[in-house]
Amino acid sequence: MPESILIPIDGSKGARRGATHALELASANAADVHLLFVVEDRIHGGTPALSTEELYLETVERNAERRLAAVSAQARERGVEATVVCRRGNPCDIIPSYAREHGIDTIVMGRHGAVSGRRNHHRACIDVVSNTSDVPVVTV
Repeated sequence: MPESILIPIDGSKGARRGATHALELASANAADVHLLFVVEDRIHGGTPALSTEELYLETVERNAERRLAAVSAQARERGVEATVVCRRGNPCDIIPSYAREHGIDTIVMGRHGAVSGRRNHHRACIDVVSNTSDVPVVTV
């Protein structure tokens, strides 16, 4: 049974379904939960601080924080405490790396995400996470 679950959040319906499943699993097993939103800076490119793109990424991060807060509230309703994290980078790299860094033993993620409307890219990301993760990856 999982003791620590990582739930990648991206605002998509698939991610919401994954989060719901993961929170039920966490509640049933008294597992710790980590909610992770990765702002994909590689899609928008890297820019100097305070540039237009940097301000845009900050806006995306604020929206991510609202999405994370909503899922965190759902966790509390189920009696599950959640660690909330927002990072920048490539989700395919950040998700397994975060799991290793924090001793996560299960990753639960939705099968279809909101990666700029590029469903094939998201499928590839799930494949990368599944193949590079040291722990089981449950897709919902």
